[in-house]
Amino acid sequence: MSSPREKKIKVGFITSLTGAYASSSQNQLLGARLAIDKANKSGGVLGRKVELIVADDKLNNNLAGKRAVELIEGRKVDFLLGSMSAATQIPMNKEARKRKTIFVSLAQSNEITNNKHLGPYTFHEAMTPQMNAQSISRWVFGNLSNSWFLLVVDYEWGHQNRDVCLEFAEKNKVKIKGVIKFPLGSGRFTQYFPKILRSKAETLIVASWGTDQLAFVDQAAKGGLKKKLSIVNTLSELTIAQKMDPSAAAGMYWGANFYWGLSEQIPSARQFVNDFKKAFKVFPTGYAGYAYSGVKELLWALEQSKEYPVQPDKITALLEARTYDHYKGKQWWRPCDHQSFQDLYILKFKGPEERKGPNDFAEVLGSVSWDMGIERTCEELGHKEHLWGHALKKTL
Repeated sequence: MSSPREKKIKVGFITSLTGAYASSSQNQLLGARLAIDKANKSGGVLGRKVELIVADDKLNNNLAGKRAVELIEGRKVDFLLGSMSAATQIPMNKEARKRKTIFVSLAQSNEITNNKHLGPYTFHEAMTPQMNAQSISRWVFGNLSNSWFLLVVDYEWGHQNRDVCLEFAEKNKVKIKGVIKFPLGSGRFTQYFPKILRSKAETLIVASWGTDQLAFVDQAAKGGLKKKLSIVNTLSELTIAQKMDPSAAAGMYWGANFYWGLSEQIPSARQFVNDFKKAFKVFPTGYAGYAYSGVKELLWALEQSKEYPVQPDKITALLEARTYDHYKGKQWWRPCDHQSFQDLYILKFKGPEERKGPNDFAEVLGSVSWDMGIERTCEELGHKEHLWGHALKKTL
């Protein structure tokens, strides 16, 4: 008969390993693997080995919820993390809440932290679109211009980017010269260029992702748009940049929660990038960073709790208001909504002649340091009762 200390700690991980987000999801998964491999090489947690149990949600909301149930009830995971999509994480979190299982969300979402969705055991390691767009707005206003045109994808994420930029503009006397919503997956942008140019805007802020972003960058270069005004992508990622024509992308700006080039500036980034490259022979994406950091936090809290099976209330109490740095600089868990506050980094695409290697896509121009103003208030999110945390009442 095996002893209790031989029982493994099980970490469930659900993401979109097939479908449109597959390449990003596969790199994301490697971040979780790295965190667990490092823990096991150091003797595990509480004397136990850690096992990663992976499931594919195929970018399907219903399947994401089913996978969460399978992992929690069938595989008896102690923690759950995921995913690449703002939509699929909602059903995962719903099922985890029902079963009082700690869930760490790893994709951008404005909804996961509001009172409707957040439970005492829900944590959001990724930035929210609110935080991302607010940080981008601050940087553009301070470094480029106060004359903007907004080009955003026509679904919730794009709408959230638009709304944050409009709110910032109203408060800071920024001139919004126009707003265009484009259909998701259309890939046709040249039709919008005449209206953008007629507006005389000095900066174009673009909220796009994946194949849409690739198509926009290509068409903006070939159509001469990038010669007429500054272009800022609110968010991009290594797996997208790898597919861009360097000449087309050169000179455009983008926001990133992480870029491997930060390893030249930040000690924790240097360690993360070196360990990741050594283990997997590829560079980590920002989403790999989210996964790595999320797993590291859970295992740290479990070790500190000195108790297994997992006691969710103790894990929550240990994480609330904690400052940590696993891969990109200092982060902080806000107690009321379990949102990880963190810096956004501003990058500028390099041209082919500037690149020192195949993955040297961008220059790190700087960062937008986080403060409480980059996110909605606890009261706005419906957490007035939890200003000091969800674990407070349970520990008084």
